[in-house]
Amino acid sequence: MIFFFLLMLAAFMASVMVGKTVLSFSILLDMIKGTATNSQILTLVSFRLPRACLALIAGVAFGFSGFALQGVTRNELADASILGINNGAGLFVIVYLGFYAQGSYLLPLVGVIGGLAAAFLVYVIAYKHHQLLSMERVLLAGIAVNAGLAAGTLLLTVQLSKDRYSFVTSWLSGAIWGTSWNQIISLLPWVLLLAAALFWTVPLLNLLGFGEEQAISLGVSLTRLRTWFLLLAVGLAASTVGFTGNLAFVGLLAPHIAKGIVGKESRTAFVLSGMVGSILVLVSDTIGRLLLANGEIPAGIIISLVGAPYFLYLLIRQKAS
Repeated sequence: MIFFFLLMLAAFMASVMVGKTVLSFSILLDMIKGTATNSQILTLVSFRLPRACLALIAGVAFGFSGFALQGVTRNELADASILGINNGAGLFVIVYLGFYAQGSYLLPLVGVIGGLAAAFLVYVIAYKHHQLLSMERVLLAGIAVNAGLAAGTLLLTVQLSKDRYSFVTSWLSGAIWGTSWNQIISLLPWVLLLAAALFWTVPLLNLLGFGEEQAISLGVSLTRLRTWFLLLAVGLAASTVGFTGNLAFVGLLAPHIAKGIVGKESRTAFVLSGMVGSILVLVSDTIGRLLLANGEIPAGIIISLVGAPYFLYLLIRQKAS
């Protein structure tokens, strides 16, 4: 746990220091002394720090969300981006950003509404009367809804003006840029509140593996428990999408790495999922800044280059077993 905390701290510092203009330790020391130039202070305070903070918060949120989704579905392939939650949030945010405004404190709320709408659609498709909600049906319905929402998003982007089209397509790719402290202030309370609620109830995830009869004998309603975890997972992922775009596969990779180290579903694995998620986003964002001489590669694309092959590997392994 300490190793990953130090690794997260190192990734955060690298995100702050590395870029087209390198902020060395000596420059950071000059800022503490008050002898740094105005341009160096502006680069750190107005651009690098809020961007690194957003990457860290987003990684934590997606890591926690993926942990909850994999726990509630009892399926290692579950992730907000695969179940359509990210695309549902993204569709609503695009309508808001592309046709009404360029950003505000309402973005997390707009994202949550879109994510909940997508989750409700998945639930309606997967639901069977007088039957326990099947997590296999939820996953299949999520994949179908995800594809439909992606198509709807693509159709909407065609209707945008040239300037807004460029902004929205870059945002859809998971670009963490143009970040401000206002965005951090808007997002942080949502993530803290939902993450605290999820941390408190993580031990109950183990009850979902007992089966319906055993859960009822313990006085636990599986439907209520699943709904609780699904709402928290949707809230974490959807509110974050409003500021980072669709950072696919973070919620898939982070819990796998965490549970592979800890070996079980626990609060330790939960916290570790958040740390791993933040490291993935921070490192991907930093790499994306350095690969091109002019311009940047969105962090979402860098993560997908790793996440997509890993998802196929899990799919093949699950089929073989």
